[in-house]
Order: sequence, then structure tokens, then C-alpha cells
Amino acid sequence: MYKIGVLGAADIAYRMFVPALKQCSDFECVGVAEEYNIEKAEKFREDYQLDIFNRFDDLINDENIDILYIPLPPALHYEYAKKALLKGKHVFLEKPLTTCLEDTEDLIRIAKERKLVLQENYMFQFHKQLEVVKDIIDSQKLGDLRLIRSCFSFPKRAANDFRYSQKLGGGALLDAGGYVVKLGSFLLDGNIQVENAHLYYIDDCDVDVYGDFVLSNQSITYQGAFGMDNHYSCSLEIYGSKGKLSTNRIFTSPPGNQPVIDVYVGNNHEEVIVDADNHFIKSILKFEEALKDDQIRECFYERLYQQSYLVGNIRKMGESQND
Repeated sequence: MYKIGVLGAADIAYRMFVPALKQCSDFECVGVAEEYNIEKAEKFREDYQLDIFNRFDDLINDENIDILYIPLPPALHYEYAKKALLKGKHVFLEKPLTTCLEDTEDLIRIAKERKLVLQENYMFQFHKQLEVVKDIIDSQKLGDLRLIRSCFSFPKRAANDFRYSQKLGGGALLDAGGYVVKLGSFLLDGNIQVENAHLYYIDDCDVDVYGDFVLSNQSITYQGAFGMDNHYSCSLEIYGSKGKLSTNRIFTSPPGNQPVIDVYVGNNHEEVIVDADNHFIKSILKFEEALKDDQIRECFYERLYQQSYLVGNIRKMGESQND
């Protein structure tokens, strides 16, 4: 039985992670640490019967804890993930892993040295929907791929949301954009390059609020867009020499939802209905596999590096357009 501690009484931990964890028989969530909002921590105690720690370091130093799940704002990820790894804890971070490639490399180095699992929680990558998309591509039903497009955006949230704070590691690229980059890495094979990127700001924000980028693997172009002051979009479109695929819940299909993938070949239209899936649970189970399998753990490291590298290059190119 793996014992997990939650570092930060975040909404995603309360609504999604802890309930999913309770359905995974090899894990036990034993406590939550919260230094700033004790009322939120008390909800974990009342509803999930968890111990409450008033200091993050107390949870990190607890010898009974095997794994730390960290849903803190991104600017705090590196500091506390490093502390946890140095204490011999496996670390499961909410996305993004860190706010820069240098910090990502350092965490990977420490995790490798200590043979610890390090992962960021892009849950959508484990949903059955992506398996079905890949199967359709591999079947050649669409023909040779010509263009892929994806967008993840949502309306503006409350002004005090960490996503709109530079100090807390906010910004549309690190938040919504990270999903779109991750999907691009999944769909493109080979040496992926950033061809172009833009980041945009609005007057009352000190972080990028929307943007776009282009990735390429020398044979396919992937166009990505993202934003957190936009109309809601959660889309994927794939164009081939014979057909087209599209779907509208590629990142956020909740448990119980049956995603619909539209496939157009010539004048024919087919609706592929995907079985309901729970990517919250599957993400945790994949983490468990990495605890037992060195190859999966190494694969995690490689993908963490690639994600941080691509996001970093998109930021550099996007910021250069504003000079």
C-alpha cells in the first residue's frame, strides 16, 4: 500500500484527485498540508477523514509518506518537488511540472539519481479517446496526414486566480497551452521543432492571456492555440489526404461522458462514440506502473524534458515577437 500526502488543499485535489485515489486499491491518502487556507483543509478532514498538517515541510518530512501529490501554483512546484525528492519521496505534480527548462532538468536529475517517479498530471493523455484517435490515424482511413489543429481556451476566471499572476507562475501558455503542446507531442513522431509562436497580453494582466504556435516534425504541421480570456474551446482537427477527423472534448472529457469523434471521408460522415472513461483514475494507475517499472519511469523523464523544452522554445519565440 502506497501512502500519499497532498501538498496544498487545492480544489482539483478535493474534487478530482482524492476521489479518484479512493478507487485505486494500492493507494491510501493519509493527509493534506495547508499553510494559507485552513478552512479548505478542514473540508478534507471532514469529507475524507484525512490528517491535517499546518506546514508543508511537516508533510514532506513525514517518514510514513511514500508519495507527494503537489497541486500548488506552478511557481511553487520546483521548490517543494525538490524538497520531496531529496527526502526520497516520489512526486506527482499538477501541470506544469515547473515554469522553466532549467528547473525541470534539475528535478529530473535528482529523480534519476534516487530512482524516484516524477510525473506531471496531464490526465487527458490516458483517456481512451486518444487511443481511438491514434487507431483511426493508423488505419489510414484519413490517408496521409497533412495538417493537425488543436485549441484549448476558456473564459476569464476570477481576478485572484493564480493563472493571472506572474508571481505564482501563471500565464495561458503554462496553463491551457501546455495541454495543446502535450497533445502535439503525442501525435507527432520524430524530431519536433517549434516553427512559430505568439504570446498576447491585455492591459490588466502581467501574464500572457492567449497565444498560438506551430510545431512540425518535417512532414506534418501542428497548429496550436490557447487562451484564458476566450470563448471555450477544447478541439482537435486532423486533416488527411483522404479524410478529416474532429472532436470537441479532447482535453476535458469527464467520467461518464462518451466523447464523439466525427470522421469525414469523401461524402461519408461517421460518428465514432468512445466508451466513457475516467482519466483521473488512469493517470494514477499509470503512476503506479512507473513505481514498479524502470522503463516507464525513464519514459516519464524523457517526456517531461520534451514538454518543458517545447514550452520554453514557444515562450522564447513568442516573447521575441513582442520586442
